[in-house]
Amino acid sequence: MTTVLVIGSTGKVGRVVVDEALQRGHTVKAQTRNAQRARRSLPDGAEIVEAAPADADALRPLVADVDAVILTHGGDSDGENNFYAVIPALLEALGDCDTHISLMTAMNTSHSAGASASNYEFVEWKRRAERLVRASGHPYTIVRPGWFDYQGPADHQIDLRQGDLVTGQPGVDRRHIAQVLLEGALNPSGARRTVEVFSRAGAPVTDFEALFAATRADEAGGLDGVLDTNNVPLAQEPQRVQDDLARR
Repeated sequence: MTTVLVIGSTGKVGRVVVDEALQRGHTVKAQTRNAQRARRSLPDGAEIVEAAPADADALRPLVADVDAVILTHGGDSDGENNFYAVIPALLEALGDCDTHISLMTAMNTSHSAGASASNYEFVEWKRRAERLVRASGHPYTIVRPGWFDYQGPADHQIDLRQGDLVTGQPGVDRRHIAQVLLEGALNPSGARRTVEVFSRAGAPVTDFEALFAATRADEAGGLDGVLDTNNVPLAQEPQRVQDDLARR
């Protein structure tokens, strides 16, 4: 049995992660800012733990005995002080242990928003969070989902891609996102992977080790996904991010 901490447990994907983990017989700690509200939306069996996710001292007792941390926090409007700030706090709380980190970000995270940065700054902070997780030394799985719930009625199979080159609006079942986040932590081939996840027609995946083994691991010591292109130079990242990376 594995113990999993889900940060962002009451969100659109977080609730599904909690449910998937419980169905597999794992022990689940569900982080929330509001325990009373979380009890109304989360399935029975989850241990609800109230803590500010960007507070290392608050997170430290929660991560003391977990095997994996799965992060589904944040939304399109979240940036430096919401989405990104959770990562350095979590890494400080974890210390030198080898706890697996599964982080959900978004498509096109690897690219700079350029002239559109004022409207899509949240994408920039998701990329910076990815880079900090890669530099942390922890085993990790970084998951960039397609458009929630845009999948077709026959799209029962998980489709993993790499390179962040997706165009259009490929859809994904939220349960597929949750499964990839969770199974990335449970299967050896899920470690040091950066993947985009979509849903396509076909039979459901039953061999997740084989699913991840068909992808490429990120380069050891690299800041970016193994097949990402046009990566943003580190010198162009904010000083806060450069400082956080230098401490890893």
